[in-house]
Amino acid sequence: MLSFHSTTAKGEIKVGLDAAALPIEVNWIDAFRPDEKEIAFLERILNIKVPTIEQLQEIETSSRLYRDKDHLFMSMPAIVRLANGAAQTSPLGFVLAKDYVLTIRYKQIKACEDLHYADAIENGRAADGPGGFITLFEAVIDRSADELEMINADLDSLSQMIFGANGLQRGPSQDNKDLRKVLTQIGRNGDLTSKISDVLLGMSRMLPFVTSEAASYLTDDKLAKIKSLGRDISSLNEYETRQTEKIHFLLDATLGLTNIEQNNIFRLLTVVSVVGIPPTLVASMYGMNFKNMPELEWTYGYAWGLALIFLSALVPFLWFKWRGWW
Repeated sequence: MLSFHSTTAKGEIKVGLDAAALPIEVNWIDAFRPDEKEIAFLERILNIKVPTIEQLQEIETSSRLYRDKDHLFMSMPAIVRLANGAAQTSPLGFVLAKDYVLTIRYKQIKACEDLHYADAIENGRAADGPGGFITLFEAVIDRSADELEMINADLDSLSQMIFGANGLQRGPSQDNKDLRKVLTQIGRNGDLTSKISDVLLGMSRMLPFVTSEAASYLTDDKLAKIKSLGRDISSLNEYETRQTEKIHFLLDATLGLTNIEQNNIFRLLTVVSVVGIPPTLVASMYGMNFKNMPELEWTYGYAWGLALIFLSALVPFLWFKWRGWW
């Protein structure tokens, strides 16, 4: 599906596939899962070779950033949210020219979707190709920042769950459920942070490429804006690094709590086994059925045996309590 926009005005501009030229007011073409006819139209009207999804997924820098005549071809991963809330990355391609920018995507990337309905950009800054590219880039950066903020809020919640006054102290069964939940959330946040890191890396490589290859039609204000976007990416990279460190810290803390829970279980089993040995010894001794056992004929022999068994279990138990092992 193709949609045509001016990033200085709201709404979509209607352009048929039989159009002979691109309307002058269009400076952003959004190609979402383009079919063969739409690709043929783009290649005819823009005089380019539209990259395939396989080419957009390439990870080599030479495949992600290259120039063909007057067009700059770029690709990067972008965050996509599925219906169940899970996150994944999908390639987002850019073809930049002096008068327009073409985006190519095969998933519903929110940064692009939101711009379809965005208000006009003030001061006419986005009236050409570089301006449209800057507008799109800002949207991707804002979306990445939003994702990092959500991760940070979730990590704060996990931190309270792990280290809070009432954290993970509701019995072994509930603790096990909480630990599984915490580990799952940490894993999801770590995975999403890694994906955002890939997005930021892709963006950080694109800006210097645009600055050098599009220098002939980049105005001073757009160059300044690109430098500002570069600083935004650097700050997000620093923020992402701190979050990665926090994720590792929370993971280590959670695994430490898991080890403590395991040690508590082993300690319980050890105490039970040790406390059970003396009573077993007493019971075994009186169960040997020797002929001459005075207690067998004694009126209080049964009570004596029970008392001896009880005391033989109580003494080691009290000793464990005194030593603080239980």
